[in-house]
Amino acid sequence: MNQTTSQHHAIPVIIDCDPGIDDALALLLAAGSSEIGLRAITTVAGNRPVQTTSHNARKILDLAGLHEVPVYAGAQRPLYGSEARCNLVHGEDGLGGVQLPEQRPIAGEHAANALVRLLQDAEAGSIELVAIGPLSNLAMAELLAPGILRRARRLLVMGGALRVPGNITPTAEFNFYADPLAADIVMRSGAQIVLFPLDVTHQAIMSADWIASFAGLGTRCGTAAAAMLKAYAELDPLLHDACPVAYLLQPRLFGEEACELQVDWRPGATEGYALARFFHKRRGFAPNVQAATTVDNHALLALVKQKIDTLS
Repeated sequence: MNQTTSQHHAIPVIIDCDPGIDDALALLLAAGSSEIGLRAITTVAGNRPVQTTSHNARKILDLAGLHEVPVYAGAQRPLYGSEARCNLVHGEDGLGGVQLPEQRPIAGEHAANALVRLLQDAEAGSIELVAIGPLSNLAMAELLAPGILRRARRLLVMGGALRVPGNITPTAEFNFYADPLAADIVMRSGAQIVLFPLDVTHQAIMSADWIASFAGLGTRCGTAAAAMLKAYAELDPLLHDACPVAYLLQPRLFGEEACELQVDWRPGATEGYALARFFHKRRGFAPNVQAATTVDNHALLALVKQKIDTLS
C-alpha cells in the first residue's frame, strides 16, 4: 500500500496534550503509526506553561518529520483560578533538558476554537480525540459549542484515579487536579469516553533496559526518546500518555469496565477526585465512561518501541 493510500485509510486523530516527556513519547508513537492520521495537535498548560508545551509539541512533530501537522496553543490556566497548576517532573523545559530544533511556527488559532472548527467540519463520528493533559481545551470547546464533543467518535482520556490513590494529592491524579471543573464538564458531555486512569497506567511500567534500547535504534527519534525517558523515569517510570494512543492501535491490550464517573471540582481536600461507581447490577446504573483497568505491559512496551523504530 503506498503512502497516499495509507494516509487515506488512516484513523483521523486529534491529540490534546501538555508535553511533557510522556506526552512526547505518545506523539512519537502516533507519528510512527501509519494507522493514525494526525489532523492537529492542541496544547494546554499542565506539565509546563502552555507557551512551553506548545513549542515542545511543535519540536516533537518536527523531529518526527510531521511538519505539516498544525499545533494550536490553548488554555493558559484552568477554567477557574488565576494560575496554571504545573509541575517539574519533566524538568524546567518539559523535555528533560533534551535540546530539539523547532522548524515551523505555532498556528495562530486558539486550541478551543480549532477543536470546534475541526469537529464541526468533519463527518460526525469520524475523528478520534485523544486527551492526555488537563481537559481545559476540551471543556472550553464544549462551552463554546454545546454538544461538540459528541461529534468525536470517542474521547480517549488519560486522567483520574478510580480505585488507587492520586499522584498529586491523596485523592487526585494530576490532569484532573490541574483543571477539575474542566474534567467534570467533559465527563458529563455525553461523548463516548474511554478513560485511562492511574489504575491502568500504574501497570504500564518502563524498564531501564527498555529505555536504553531506544538509543540502539540508531535514529534521531530513538536517541531523543532514550534521553528524555532516562531523565523522566527516575521520578515516574510509567507510560501514562502512551496508553490512549496504544489503545487506538491495539485495544485488546486493555481490559475495560463501565462506570458512572463524576469529578469533584470544588476547592478543598478532595478537589480533582474522580468518583467512580462500578455497580453493574444496580438499578438505574447509567455508565458514562469505559475505564481501562488492566493492560498487557509486555505487549504495550513492544508496540511502542516497534512504532517508534519506524521513524528516522
